[in-house]
Amino acid sequence: MSVSTTAARPGARGSTRARRSASGPVLWLVLLGVLAAAVVLSVSCGARPIALDATWRTVPQVLFGDPENVPGVTAIDGAVVQTRVWRTAAGVLTGAALSVAGALLQGATRNPLGDPGILGLTAGAAFAVVTGGAFLGLTATVDQLWLAALGSAVAMAAVYALASAARGGARPVTLALTGAAVSAGLTALTSSVLLSHQATFDTFRRWQVGELTRPDGSLLLLATPVVLVGLLLGWAVARSLDTLTLGDALGRGLGTHPALTRTLAGLAVVLLAGTSTALVGPLVFCGLLVPHAVRVVAGVSYRRVVPACILAGPSIVLLADVVARVLVPDREIQVGIALVVLGAPALVAVLRGKAVTW
Repeated sequence: MSVSTTAARPGARGSTRARRSASGPVLWLVLLGVLAAAVVLSVSCGARPIALDATWRTVPQVLFGDPENVPGVTAIDGAVVQTRVWRTAAGVLTGAALSVAGALLQGATRNPLGDPGILGLTAGAAFAVVTGGAFLGLTATVDQLWLAALGSAVAMAAVYALASAARGGARPVTLALTGAAVSAGLTALTSSVLLSHQATFDTFRRWQVGELTRPDGSLLLLATPVVLVGLLLGWAVARSLDTLTLGDALGRGLGTHPALTRTLAGLAVVLLAGTSTALVGPLVFCGLLVPHAVRVVAGVSYRRVVPACILAGPSIVLLADVVARVLVPDREIQVGIALVVLGAPALVAVLRGKAVTW
């Protein structure tokens, strides 16, 4: 695959300067501001109207006390605010995890279609969680976390092995097509398991589409350290991924070990995608949209893309969830559906506005 550089194009110096200025303090302040606004909206908005002062007086009790015994707040409103807080925390955690996972996959495979959903990782995690619950009775929180990680790892290994066996090896297009085929097959198997086991279907029918209401405080407490490890691994390999964009041969000459870099990136993706799927279900499209969107304002260096994804991913997931809550007040739409409906035109707009070089 050819590698294009800005130095070879007219006006490259101006575009490089623009990228540097866009990735300065103003960019991070804007991203932080958008994330803060998304968190406030997520906690404040919902199908049940609750006064803002009552909402924010209840939030500290959700974190440190009893949300159902707040003076001036009914027990029902306290329980609703508690649900919103955990829902918001789940959106922040999974948005950051899936966005960084998508960016790492795109860098490690040099494939602009790299995404945990497209390459079959979320489908593998979902199949492992549903199968473990249906046939082995593994429905505990810890069981679902390791099942999801195992399913993601097996799916990633299967996609890479099948793509490598094809003529020409594991090229970006081959990986994308193989991932789509594996994802479709695993999704069909997951649906067949759910339909043939009523109890499992009742438990996972909304989770299968992607929703933020399932995780509670205990589940989030277990998942957060795993996600943090994945994010730290992603940050650790960011510089090496920048070098790999020049090609493996030149990367080796610059001191990068391509196999080790891809192994560490793959481990981070398994932790991030698997844990996210265990929390909220196979939430697709986030890992594809966010990395492309942040490259427009932060540039193509993974040392900027990864932290920008950590801030932008949760914002997009939370804003999509808010729209899903208020669009049809008497019947909420799952965030997975809202994310695809809102994210597809956004991705088209991003790609029309700026071509991404690989």
